[in-house]
Amino acid sequence: MYAGVLFDFDGTLVDTSELVIKSFQHTLAPYLGRVVAPEEVYPYFGITLKEGLAAFVPDRLDEMLPEYRRFSAAHFDDLVRPCPGVREGLQRLQQAGIKLGVVTSRVRDTTLYGLELCGLAPFFPVIVTAEDVTSHKPEPEPVRRGLELLGLAEEAAAMIGDSPHDILAARAAGVTSVAAGWSKVPPKRILAAAPEIVVATMAEFVDLCLEGNGRKGQA
Repeated sequence: MYAGVLFDFDGTLVDTSELVIKSFQHTLAPYLGRVVAPEEVYPYFGITLKEGLAAFVPDRLDEMLPEYRRFSAAHFDDLVRPCPGVREGLQRLQQAGIKLGVVTSRVRDTTLYGLELCGLAPFFPVIVTAEDVTSHKPEPEPVRRGLELLGLAEEAAAMIGDSPHDILAARAAGVTSVAAGWSKVPPKRILAAAPEIVVATMAEFVDLCLEGNGRKGQA
């Protein structure tokens, strides 16, 4: 059904939810005087770290960014793992000749490290990170850059992600928007972005790509 697929990184390919939440909690606690709840962090999944931290404490980014990155790096290996069925699904897509790329708001060094750690790097000849674009999800530029690098027209591709920002970026770029139902983000947040298709598992997404089976607008 599709000549190519673009994947979000965090929460779609690799489960970084616990790492991201704990890193936010650790970094923000000295400034807020409390520990933020996971529900407070979910709205900032899928956007750049600078934007996420600035939403809580806009004037202390120079201090917060290095501390967040230090904490995240120290706990990355222990808290990050591939999402269920992702490696097997990528193998099926690759064997079928579907072009694969990553489009993320994460910086390049930790994206590459995470892909290597989880054994996913060989599947992705194209990786678009925060440094590669001037505007970020939910703007369409990162998705369009991924399409350009893969040599694909928008009608020939799908984008799957686990946050509203992924869905909005996909829709703005003109590719089929698919919501990853294994997201830790509350379903109502993702559905509010109006994904064209929702899949419950990676296997279901692969079936959609190979056979055209998908559920429109369902959680």
